[in-house]
This record gives sequence, structure tokens and C-alpha cells, in this order.
Amino acid sequence: MNADVVMKIMFDYQDLSEESLKGLALPLEKKLLRWIAMNHPDNRTRLFFYRMTNVQIGEGTVINRNLVISDDYEPLVSIGERVAISPNVTLIAASAPNNSLVARFPGIGSSIIKKAAIRIEDDAWIGANVTILPGLTIGRCSVIGAGSVVTKNIPAGVIACGVPAKVIKKIAEFERENTS
Repeated sequence: MNADVVMKIMFDYQDLSEESLKGLALPLEKKLLRWIAMNHPDNRTRLFFYRMTNVQIGEGTVINRNLVISDDYEPLVSIGERVAISPNVTLIAASAPNNSLVARFPGIGSSIIKKAAIRIEDDAWIGANVTILPGLTIGRCSVIGAGSVVTKNIPAGVIACGVPAKVIKKIAEFERENTS
């Protein structure tokens, strides 16, 4: 039964209203809903399924395929309006070694195991293959360069890139609009 529902959602989505999609999706597990969100060919449908799994997403946002979110399906990820998220981005709001004995090692639990909200503010652009770690904010109108690993908050109106991501440039237009 689930296979038929998933096939309908994945391939007949153009004929489905939001209410129909919701009716088909409600009986499905959150893990499956998230998989559909990651792999669906249609942005509108991707957004719908991410929202069904507790991700807050603003209007006008575009999320490309394969956005991986580690949040234990809790409302830990907030994505603003008109945000552009490129393919293969990873948002880690909940990080733990699962069943590994590493979790018992001194200093690991308190310093590495973490669950904290990620907030991506309005009009940000997240490049392909970016990883954002727990508890961070990407400021309004900021750009994160492809392949970056964000380990600290990124202020509004800047370009940041690298491993770890560092601010390399302020966006002049943003500065002009926000200093007058």
C-alpha cells in the first residue's frame, strides 16, 4: 500500500491538490515523508513534505533536491522567506554518535553531542554541498559558498565560504540599503 501511495505522490503530483497530498501523506512515517521531500522533482511538493516533518519554511523559498536535515523530526530548523538552498545541503540540528561507544568517552557527550536550532534568515543563499552545524544562524541576505562547513553564526549581508566558513566579503548593496 505505501508503495502505491509513494508512487502517486512522486509521479502524479501535478494532478494532486495540497489537500489530496496531505490525505495521502498523513498515514506515512516521518522518515518516509522526509525521503519524499529530499527526492521529489517538484519544489512546491518538496516544501510541503519538509513542512509536514516540522521544518518551518517561509514563502518564496526554493529548496533543491537532497536537502538532508538531521533534527530528530523536531521543530529545530527554520528557513526564512525567499531563501535559495542549492543541491546536497546538510543541516545538522541534532548530532550524536547513535549507538557508538564513543558517546561514553569523557568529554564527548558534553562537547560534541548537541541538539540546537538552525535558523536561515530571509533572502539567504546556501551554495551546493554546504554543511551547517547545530545552533547556528545564517543572517539575512547572506551567501554561503559551495562546499563550506558553517561552524559559527554568519552575520547578515555577507559572503562566507571555506572549511570552516569565514566571512570573505560584505555585500555592498546590503550595506547601502541598511545604513541609510
